[in-house]
Amino acid sequence: MSQSVIIIACGIAGSVLAMLLKHKGFSPIIYERHAEIQQAGISLGLSPQTFKVLNILGLAEKLITLGVPLDEFVTWSELRGEIIGRKDAPANALKWLGWPQITISRSTYARFLYDSAVERSVEMHFSKKLVDVKQDGDKVHAVFEDGTEAQGDLLVGCDGLHSAVRNVLFGKEEVKYSGLIQVGGFAPIPDAFKSAKSIFYQVFGEGAHFLASRVSDTQVAWATTIPQPTETQEDWRRMSLAETKEMVKHLQVSTWNHGPSELVNSATFVTRYGLYERPILPVWHKGRVVLVGDAAHPTGPHMGQGSNQAMEDCYHIVRLLCKAESWTNTTLEAAFTEYERIRIPIVTKSVGQAKIQGAHRVLIGRDACEKSDEMLKQGGGYDPESMKVQLELVQGPFTGESEI
Repeated sequence: MSQSVIIIACGIAGSVLAMLLKHKGFSPIIYERHAEIQQAGISLGLSPQTFKVLNILGLAEKLITLGVPLDEFVTWSELRGEIIGRKDAPANALKWLGWPQITISRSTYARFLYDSAVERSVEMHFSKKLVDVKQDGDKVHAVFEDGTEAQGDLLVGCDGLHSAVRNVLFGKEEVKYSGLIQVGGFAPIPDAFKSAKSIFYQVFGEGAHFLASRVSDTQVAWATTIPQPTETQEDWRRMSLAETKEMVKHLQVSTWNHGPSELVNSATFVTRYGLYERPILPVWHKGRVVLVGDAAHPTGPHMGQGSNQAMEDCYHIVRLLCKAESWTNTTLEAAFTEYERIRIPIVTKSVGQAKIQGAHRVLIGRDACEKSDEMLKQGGGYDPESMKVQLELVQGPFTGESEI
């Protein structure tokens, strides 16, 4: 009988982890607290790391057709009224690493992964809210709010920022509000985005940052980051059209020319959500329970690496579990310790740079903004350190052939 793995949450990481485990002959079972898969969010940027991992499952090429491969990064200064940088980094990444960078609707991506897992007969159970985890020798038990339990050889928490698995293992801690919110949504493609090149477009201005990119043949996804002293919970509620119009007219970017005003004021969907922080844990496992993705290392969105780094987690967990062969407490301890040794330095760099970028995008005062614009212009529209880190990150999780 193959080893059984309980996976908590049917999100992006949970679906991919389950498919990789099943691909290698293990028996994963997903337990999701909601009654159906969640398709919240706006858009995601997927880097070569993700395609390397999904290619193991034969899913990479299909996924590329569902999003929009990028050619160029373009940066505009609201203060200067001009383009202050262009980078053909996405096109170069394709030549260099063999895989593109794409933008995709988050709901499209989540549905694609869920459907792919279903096609591969991954067992899933919904309306299963985890309340406790018990370990007994060489078994682990997940206890759910409805009074039922599940038993497996190990358990993986893929349950995100507010991870119940993390709370059970290491004690509950409140997430910290960052002082920033994002407002974003979808809009019809304006003429500026119908050029031959597919661009990731960002605008810097005083007290706000704006970004936009096509996610399909008909839609552009956009988001603005702004400071706000009071919390805004990320409930992802879909606003009515009247609510949408009322919200966007108060946004700074609704009056910014050269893209933002047109996209914001023609939005067909808008949502608002706070950005939160939770420390990267120094240890991601306890016994036969281990954390993956945002459950272990939540990040701000400003480096576009959240879901990409989760894919790297999934790859290394499965690779090391395959090497462990017989899953004794000793071999699993060694596998999880090695997983943390590999991953913690990388995500520490990614999360730290995302935090720096978040602060840099909401500068107050004309002098600070002008100084920033000049630095960005010298770097082709991007902070040189941020671009350096990004180029390092997109090369993971392996070079050459996959080990699984």
